[in-house]
Amino acid sequence: MFGVSAVIPNYNGVELLRENLPSVLASLERTGGDFEILVVDDCSTDESLAFLRETFPAVKVLINSRNRGFSATCNRGFAQARFPVVLCINTDVRLEPGAVTPLLGHFADPEVFAVTPNVLAEREGANQGVMTSSTRRGFIKGHFWPLGRQSTVRENLYAVGACVAYRTSMLRELGGYAEMYSPYLFEDVDLSYRAWKLGWSSLHEPEATVHHASSGTLNKVKKRNRRIIYFRNRFLFHWSNLTDPPLLLANLGYTAFRLAVSWLWMDTAFYVSFWGALQRLGSVRAARRELKSRMRLCDREILGRTGADQG
Repeated sequence: MFGVSAVIPNYNGVELLRENLPSVLASLERTGGDFEILVVDDCSTDESLAFLRETFPAVKVLINSRNRGFSATCNRGFAQARFPVVLCINTDVRLEPGAVTPLLGHFADPEVFAVTPNVLAEREGANQGVMTSSTRRGFIKGHFWPLGRQSTVRENLYAVGACVAYRTSMLRELGGYAEMYSPYLFEDVDLSYRAWKLGWSSLHEPEATVHHASSGTLNKVKKRNRRIIYFRNRFLFHWSNLTDPPLLLANLGYTAFRLAVSWLWMDTAFYVSFWGALQRLGSVRAARRELKSRMRLCDREILGRTGADQG
């Protein structure tokens, strides 16, 4: 049995911690192996720290000196993890008692990087633990399965960061979440896709289940601001990771078309997003150099393994 380090990023989540942290502890205890829980607090102003100190004194708490966003906060926890498997969990996720144990057996395969349980987002009617792929206009699209649809163990396009088990050694080799995506969105997509490029797989395990009160924090963000971050990070993901010439050319061609016509419907957010991505071209170039020096799988192979008709 693999030991588990549970890493939980927190920002003003005292009520979510009170509701869901007991389920994390219970599921880890049920594995019968070694474990630890690390909560990384991103400068909360609520009672999160007092609650953890008084109610869960065995939980290790790391406190950021400034608000750093999801990627950097998780990465701090990943760096401190002591065990071979890191379980990354959002505060708005409740684990069923047997959720962790079925995930761990897959790490006996040395090529497995990540394993997700069923991540049931009842509000959206989706199982976020199953992620299939398609492409449109040179962009990779991910698709959650609907609630109630049955799955076997299958390969995922990416492991959703809300609740996922990562192999610690591979996670560190990849450098954790790329912080150019801060404050949020696409960091989990990028991490899994970079792992795929190295030939490391991402799996879904249907015998494990958690419940996700999805986007509890992000719903508070203004719609336009979130749209800007989404499109900026979508640019960054594709610029960093696409290597198959037909897909890359289609992506760049459609982007050029959108830049030429978006002014017609005053889509200023699209231009702001594109400009924001351009400011991070240095990080994109570094990511591409690293990727191409070690790549074992091309985009076509990854998409072939994770398409809707597989598994």
